[in-house]
Amino acid sequence: MTTRKRNTAAFTFLSWASFGLAFIAMYIGIYTLEEPLPVKGYYAVCAMFLTMSSFVLQKTIRDNQEDAESFKKRNTGAFTFLAWASFASALLAIFIGIYNLNQPLSVQGYYAVTALFLTMSAFVLQKTVRDNKEDADRNLTVEGQEQG
Repeated sequence: MTTRKRNTAAFTFLSWASFGLAFIAMYIGIYTLEEPLPVKGYYAVCAMFLTMSSFVLQKTIRDNQEDAESFKKRNTGAFTFLAWASFASALLAIFIGIYNLNQPLSVQGYYAVTALFLTMSAFVLQKTVRDNKEDADRNLTVEGQEQG
C-alpha cells in the first residue's frame, strides 16, 4: 500500500530555503543598517519575536482545528489568546519600528517586505515540518500493519 505525502521534496526544500533566505536577509539588513546599536537591537529582537510568534501561532491554529475534530483540546483558551496576542504584538512592534525608521522609503520598504517574507515563510515552514512528521509517522504505522 502506498501512502500519499502532503509535501514533495521540492516543496519541503522551498519551505526551508525561503525561511532561511528571509531570516538571513532580515539580519543582513539589520547588520548593515546605519543606526546606533540599540536601534539595531530593537529590530533584531522584533524580528526574532515575529519569527517565534509566527511558529507558535501556526501550530496553535492547526492544533485547535484538529482538536475540534477529535474533541480533545491541547491548547487552552488562554494559550490560544497568548499566541494571537504575541503575534499581533510582534507584527505591530516591527512595523512601528519600520514606520519610525529615519531612512529613505526604499529602506523602510525593504524591512517591511522582509518582515512579511519572514512571517510567511515561518508559517509555511512550521506547516511543512509538521506535515512531513505526521506523514512519516503514518507511513511507519502503515508499514507496521502490513508486516503484522
